[in-house]
This record gives sequence, structure tokens and C-alpha cells, in this order.
Amino acid sequence: MTGPLAGMKIVEIGEGPAIAYAGRNFADLGADVVKIEPPEGDAMRRWPGPVILDAPAAFHALHRGKASIALDLALPADRATLRALLLAADGAIDGTPEGIVRQLAPAAEATALVVGRLTPYGDGVDPDVPAHDATIQAESGWLSINGRPDFDAVRSGLPMPSVAAGASVVQGMLASLIARCDDGEGEDVDVALYDQSVVISYHYAMQFLVNGERPKRWGNGSPAAQPLGVFEASDGEFQMTVAGDRVWRRFAENVLERTDLIDHPDYARNSGRVANLDALMDIIIPLFKTRPRAHWIAKMQAGSVPGGPIRTLDEAVVAPESVERGLIVSAEAGGGAPSIRNPMRFRDTPLATPRPAPRLGEGGPARARNWEAKSR
Repeated sequence: MTGPLAGMKIVEIGEGPAIAYAGRNFADLGADVVKIEPPEGDAMRRWPGPVILDAPAAFHALHRGKASIALDLALPADRATLRALLLAADGAIDGTPEGIVRQLAPAAEATALVVGRLTPYGDGVDPDVPAHDATIQAESGWLSINGRPDFDAVRSGLPMPSVAAGASVVQGMLASLIARCDDGEGEDVDVALYDQSVVISYHYAMQFLVNGERPKRWGNGSPAAQPLGVFEASDGEFQMTVAGDRVWRRFAENVLERTDLIDHPDYARNSGRVANLDALMDIIIPLFKTRPRAHWIAKMQAGSVPGGPIRTLDEAVVAPESVERGLIVSAEAGGGAPSIRNPMRFRDTPLATPRPAPRLGEGGPARARNWEAKSR
């Protein structure tokens, strides 16, 4: 096994994108991750979508590189198996409502075990309260800041609170693993999806704390910088971001070729461009429609102004940037299933060799025996 975390043993138990994403990140970094599933398998195995190697694409995306072991935790023998794995593990990602990890491996006994808890609302909330990423987006205010101001609020197309919470629990567990080097004792970290969703509201929530005003939806625009958004050329749309006065000067001179606008009192400062946005758009929008998209993107790139085409996802995965960075792993190179590489790149250490998600029970029993043998 390659990767900077090669040799580290992680148990993943629980369902949902947050738990799966956390475990996948550990696996990408080379950790030996065993996913605990119920006898019928994780619910994500039954998600709709194209199937490869007996599992839908979504399952492969979030479970690649792991082993699987099916346990019925109502049975004493299977609970004993999980307990043995936990006592041999370095860390555990626990997304179960009841917090099964510390029930079976209490901190007083499994002193070195690092536990990352992922729950919808935190351990102090009734675990039977129904929850979903989309509901948490709504409750946390995240949904209210997404979408256009003249339409209803829009949830993010991907489960961003779950993805962010999964990344946070990995970060917290790694911090605890580093701290464990000092005294040999593991630390538990608790990440609630609701908390994470409020946190990623970024400057919108901070602005409310400062001025008490409810944030508005800006669609593809922004309250912080202008001109910014999606614009229409003669043959299609593109995105452009003029963030800051230095970029504005380059934009006015090199893209618009309107040097008279550089120091114009209404537009020279970002605050003026935000205040006079309608008048500024009356200048920009008709001009952009006169030439094709490639013309404007070339001018922006040559003039050091951020801008690019709005690609569909199928275009993005075969785009030069994706190919040059080696982001896409072919089915042949990925053990039978294609995948997208983890974005992290280490100077000297390669990430884990790409492997597809496990079939139910694949690799888990062998890993369990190996872990137990090494822990003796």
C-alpha cells in the first residue's frame, strides 16, 4: 500500500456521504480502511445510476480503496468482531446514531483509538430526529444564500455540508493522531453536519453578525466584488471575475480596451462598481455580445483577468487541465472502475494505488484477521 498514511488502520461505520467521504480520504492517503456494513449492505449500494462491478457509480466514488465486512451488530459474535477491529485500529469514523464505537471500545480501555463522530446535529440531540443533507442546508441558512435573488432559494447540487463535514472530521482525526504521538492517548472529535453547514456560510453569516442585516442571494454575482458573474458572448456563455481594483485596471485596458474607465469616479474603486453596477453592466453586456466566447477568454487570459468557459461536466473531465493533471483514472488503471484522483499531491510520496469500491464483504475478513494478529 502506498500513501503517506500507509500502515494506518481505520474503521468506518455508518451510512451517508459524510462518513463515506471521510473514509475515502483516508483510503486515498494510503490508510487501510475497513468499512463495516449491515448484512444487506450499505444503502448507497442501492442508489440509482449506472452500475459497474456490481455497485452504482456513486458508491465507487465514495468507497474506492476500502475493504468491506458485513456484520449484524445484533449478534454478540459480530459485535465481538467489531470490538476486536476497534482495539487494533488507529482510528474509527463513527456515523451511527448510538455511537457504537465508544460503546464497544470505551476510551478508558481503547486509550490510543482516535474516534471521529459524524452526526446530523451533534451527540446531544435525539438521534431519532430525521435528517438529510438538503434539510440541513435549509435549516442552517446555507440554502437561503444560494440561487438568484428573483427566484426561490436553491440547494447545492452536491451535498456540500456532508462533504465539508467529512473533510473536517478527517482533519480533526489527523490532528488527534499527531497529538497522540506525545502521550499515546487518542482524542475524540465530534463534527455535526448542521454546525458545518453554518460554518461554510462564510462571510454571509459574518456580515450579519456585524451589521444585523439579512444576507441576500446574488446568483452568479457577488456582494463583494464587481463585475463578476456569467456573461453572454455571441456564441455562448462564460464566467468572469474582476475581484479587486488591480484586476479592474487590467480588465478595462486589456479586455474592454476602454482606458477611459480605469480611473472613472464611478468605477475606479470596487465600492463604486458595486454601487453603480447597473450602469457598468450597460457598458459590458452589449460589448461582450459582439464577439465569440473564445475571443473574450483569450483576451482575459492574455490580460491576467480570471475568466473561462462554462463547461458541462463531460467537457470538464476531458479538458486539457484534467488530462495534464492526470485527474482521470481509466477503468483499466483503476482495477476495473474509472475514478477521479484525490486532488492532493505530495512531493515524494504517491497516493494509494487506485482500486474500485469493494463488493459486500470483500477483503474485510482477511483484514480483520491481519489486524488482530498484528495487535497481539
